Amino acid sequence: MKKLAVVFLSIMIFGVINLQADLTINIPFDPDVVGPAYNDTNYTYISEYFDVVNEGITDSFTILVEYAELPIGWSLTWCHEYQGGGACHMPTYPWDFVFGSGDTLRLDFSITVTSAGSMDFTYTFSAPSLTETVVLDFSYTTGISVDEPHTNENIFLKNSPNPFSESTTISFNLKNSAYRDAEITIYNLQGKLIKTYEIFPDMNSITWNGRDENGTAMPSSVYLYTISLDDEITKTEKLLLLK
Repeated sequence: MKKLAVVFLSIMIFGVINLQADLTINIPFDPDVVGPAYNDTNYTYISEYFDVVNEGITDSFTILVEYAELPIGWSLTWCHEYQGGGACHMPTYPWDFVFGSGDTLRLDFSITVTSAGSMDFTYTFSAPSLTETVVLDFSYTTGISVDEPHTNENIFLKNSPNPFSESTTISFNLKNSAYRDAEITIYNLQGKLIKTYEIFPDMNSITWNGRDENGTAMPSSVYLYTISLDDEITKTEKLLLLK
């Protein structure tokens, strides 16, 4: 009888151990975000979505977003999408919700920048069934400043729409320019080459779908695009990708 009692107790303990919330986190970007440079113009950075999946039991969860120090004039908000609905929240105010087993919660954040600087912030998940809180660490830093774009008034170069979310058309006019080779190149603010388009004499525009040479979708940010004639950058402009 004692042996049966021990086996029954073991089964109960095993069951309690497995009745835990289990979160799977999928962040498709570097949590240490480097955003556009601040060039005396306020802007709002909007992150990509990241997913949190409840692989455990249904339970009441609380999410709290906090920051250590916020640069003067900056603001932070975060938003969620869950079960066909969504809302946005201010930091330091906890949000309580019932997180269903197997459900996916989508999250993002928006930072309004009014000066060059940086900030650290965290998402903290707590629930009765969690053995310990789950903390996600993020940081945001304004990118490096860039020099004033190269300008050649004899060459028309413009993109529309700007900002854009899915694709933008870069239009140009080279009819009055003598050249052997021409191309449009797109860079991020850290100077990394994102995409190159070869220009032929009968072309007057190209369309960029916000992806790099490998087909990877680029995050929301400011990008530079240049037109080069015979390997010399002739004109540079800026475009804004917002998702």
